Amino acid sequence: MPGHLTRARRLESGAGFSAAIALVFGLFSWLQFPTLCGFMFSSTRAGADNYRYSLVLGALLALVGFFSGLGTLLRGPRAAMLIAGMALSVSFVVAALAVPDWFGVSCHALYTDVSNE
Repeated sequence: MPGHLTRARRLESGAGFSAAIALVFGLFSWLQFPTLCGFMFSSTRAGADNYRYSLVLGALLALVGFFSGLGTLLRGPRAAMLIAGMALSVSFVVAALAVPDWFGVSCHALYTDVSNE
């Protein structure tokens, strides 16, 4: 039985790490969008029309965040950080699928056209 208790403690300590990873990747999925549209796409020929690449990158980050927290969520500990991270990840994927035009309009609003300067 002592081995079982040690394993349970390891799962609890790993739950905090998984929750932190889920939160960080959930935040990154949303935060990468204004950075790419406002700064990175300014140096490309297509400019703000590249927002689809940002949707793909955000979705990949969101999937990493979601699946890193899924095991912890299924095991039981449901810390606020884990729930927040998973909610951010799921909300980005849902928004990217449901309203991609909003991202296009937003990217064009954030885009800085450096060719006119």
